[in-house]
Amino acid sequence: MKVKFKGKIFKSYQDLLDKLYKDKPITLLTMGESNSKLKKGITEKMSVAIMHLLPHNKADTLMERDITRTVCPFAIMGDCWKPCLNTAGRGGIITKGDTTNTIELARLRRTLFYLDRREEFIAQLYKEVQKFVTKCEKNNIKPCIRLNGTSDIQWEFELYNGKNMFDNFPQVQWYDYTKIPTRKVEHIKNYHLTWSYSEANKKYANYWKKAVDKGMNIAVVFKNGLPKYYKGMPVINGDETDMRFEDPVGVIVGLKAKGKARKDTSGFVIDVENAIAIG
Repeated sequence: MKVKFKGKIFKSYQDLLDKLYKDKPITLLTMGESNSKLKKGITEKMSVAIMHLLPHNKADTLMERDITRTVCPFAIMGDCWKPCLNTAGRGGIITKGDTTNTIELARLRRTLFYLDRREEFIAQLYKEVQKFVTKCEKNNIKPCIRLNGTSDIQWEFELYNGKNMFDNFPQVQWYDYTKIPTRKVEHIKNYHLTWSYSEANKKYANYWKKAVDKGMNIAVVFKNGLPKYYKGMPVINGDETDMRFEDPVGVIVGLKAKGKARKDTSGFVIDVENAIAIG
């Protein structure tokens, strides 16, 4: 698979990485100041960091490897891998004639790091979180971290020194969206999860009641505006801020379709003009 980047042609993504990034360090966390949506939630009392990987099996697909490894285990059932948020914003902007950009390559390197050198990855993540927490504590502000910016990893099972990140850093407010309705994290008091809905698969859509019964808020991607209610639940504008842990309980987090999701017809994106459950 030939790759064109900044006008240069490479034999493959591996060839590109070897020639341009071989000895360059990998940074896992991105500070919220560089993300337009996260930036809205930053206050004098709160700061946020996020981590973006390549979704589902895209890393191995680009590297022409075994594509059975995934960082989004419900990507197929929820049918969210094609219209993924990964293509929104700068991640979806590719110079004419090129086949990739610096955003995708950074996410590719992080994902391969996670998939190929897991223990080393977790150790570095711990160090970066510690550095972020120390900075926040010096400024007397609350550290908030979203690890699954464009992935859906069950971090409750990823351990460092025998504990997951939530237990290692109880002073951090952790939060994520998830497509995995069976995750059991209710006992983790500093981790907030919002379930991401999709009607692309009937079996997956039927998890709605399970999510509601667990007290989870539900994120729904809409196009052609946001309704006031969906399936009898009030809809809030989830694009006003990314701080989902501040949302009231019992709401739909309405998100406007972005990137490739604008053209989605699978059922992952709900068309307000045609939906029968509005109101």
